Amino acid sequence: MNEVLKFIVSPAVTLFIVFLAASPFAFAVYCLMVFVKWLVGPLGAIVLYCAEVVALVLWTAWYEAKVTEAINSDAIEGPVAFGAAMEAGLLMLFAAAMVILNAFGLWRIIYRPRK
Repeated sequence: MNEVLKFIVSPAVTLFIVFLAASPFAFAVYCLMVFVKWLVGPLGAIVLYCAEVVALVLWTAWYEAKVTEAINSDAIEGPVAFGAAMEAGLLMLFAAAMVILNAFGLWRIIYRPRK
């Protein structure tokens, strides 16, 4: 039972918390995509989504490079390095949650059923 909690429940709770934390930011970007679709059309919403994905990938790559450089140069070590690497991993997970949530939002914007 202890291993079930450690290997199954803990990651599921962590994912739920990350998705919960990313939800308000994803909703703000979704509202912006709806506004851009209203102004420009569906292609504008797609371009905005692509720009968001590129920005999040560059942001996480920049942060991960800083952490990796600090660990490799022995500027941080031990528990501090482990914490920094965990933070970089959670940041990547947060960015992935934003991309996934806004992909659902973009799909909803583009393929809205006709009434």
